[in-house]
Amino acid sequence: MNSVLFSKNQLYLFVVLFACLVSRIVSTIYYIEDIDSLRFALSLYDYNLSNLQPHFPGYPVFCFFAKIIYLTIPSMGIAFSIIGAISTFVIIYFSLRLGNTEIKSPEGAFMAFIIFFNPMIWLMGNRYMPDLMGLALVSAILYLFILPQTNKNNLFAGYFFTGVLLGTRLSYFPLIIIPFFKNLQEGLSFKKIAFFLLGIIIWLLPLLFFEGFESLIVSAKKQTVGHFTEFGGTAITENNWANRLLYTIESIWSDGLGGYWVQRSWQTLFFSFFLISLIVVGVFTIVKNWRHEKYLRRIIRCIILYFLWVLFFQNVIYKSRHVLPILLLFFIILAIGIEFVLKKKSKLLNSITVIFLFSLVQITSNIVGDHKKPVAISQLKDDLFNSSSPKTIVSTPLINFYLQTHDIDASYINVLKQDQITTLLNSASKKDILIVGNFTKIFSEKYKIIQSKTYYHNPYVNRMWSKIETFSLSGNK
Repeated sequence: MNSVLFSKNQLYLFVVLFACLVSRIVSTIYYIEDIDSLRFALSLYDYNLSNLQPHFPGYPVFCFFAKIIYLTIPSMGIAFSIIGAISTFVIIYFSLRLGNTEIKSPEGAFMAFIIFFNPMIWLMGNRYMPDLMGLALVSAILYLFILPQTNKNNLFAGYFFTGVLLGTRLSYFPLIIIPFFKNLQEGLSFKKIAFFLLGIIIWLLPLLFFEGFESLIVSAKKQTVGHFTEFGGTAITENNWANRLLYTIESIWSDGLGGYWVQRSWQTLFFSFFLISLIVVGVFTIVKNWRHEKYLRRIIRCIILYFLWVLFFQNVIYKSRHVLPILLLFFIILAIGIEFVLKKKSKLLNSITVIFLFSLVQITSNIVGDHKKPVAISQLKDDLFNSSSPKTIVSTPLINFYLQTHDIDASYINVLKQDQITTLLNSASKKDILIVGNFTKIFSEKYKIIQSKTYYHNPYVNRMWSKIETFSLSGNK
């Protein structure tokens, strides 16, 4: 009796999972690239919301899995990369399901390929952050909520994983609000809510145990109010609407899909031409079959709502990673576009497709290679660590915190605190003072400014602090 252990589709999926693990581990980064990454790194040693390790809502599910892997494999970078690799596979799997295709089909293989080599997904797979794990969950939840299910238990699973999502990446919840409430109206509401609450309880009770109710409430209030009114980069604090819209578009097109933008490599031009062509063909096909695309219409409504959430309430100016869930729709559109192209059975179009895929590999490989190199803030830290540190460092609270946490021995002056600046200006000695960031106007009237060194990294690797200038003071004017 002959039996097949694995179907061809399952075998291909195993190959993709293996490729995800190997590629993300090989591209692991071993430095802290920004403040958010620093806070998650610190949480592996001392999980404490009061100390912003990490900041509220604490991301307990992500931190739990990162900690478990880190205890097994004592390498911080590899621990986060493993989570990123598994998340990437889950995103590929459920994107295929959302696109109603299989990896063994040409359009399915194409979709898996562009997700695997997507520049933002690959970068986030190596970052010390929960975004990709959150995307993996929302892709699964969208499938469970939107597409027809033969097993009603799948819908209960959707509500359970929604509860888990809140403890993984809370800011992704707006993406699934519409199907979340729509499905509640269709019967068995109590059971659905029970599964949703169960998904919350499994991480909330341990969080309350370790943090305490009062401490958790204080952290929640402080971070929530601060995010929307002070430092969160929302429409309240960054209200230049032209900039917000422009950076959102750039985040989706250039950071998210790898398309051409100002100062990007010329190699992205051909890639962009074919990318636009596929999107146009895909959108045209969707519009043409609009009345029959019931489930895709539901996905589009979810993405539109999330787009508005990002535009108004997330820091899209400095953190392009917030657009990650929007890419799910583009993966589906591109798969529909390539299906149309493949049906033409044109050798020329097939050749162009191969060149397009090769371009994607090259674009992503270049960015991942740049990601392996320390970013600007890490370069500065290394220079300070390997040389005699200045006695005083003048900078923003976040940069000061980053350097302090990395054991750079110096006195730190918060440039935002006038009393500290006044004390410094009135002090007798101005030697061994390093200004990190272009805050020279504070000192320019009284002292000569010498530019020490400028640190750079590719802004398409990390937009935050992609250029850091340093200065020193040299005597009275």
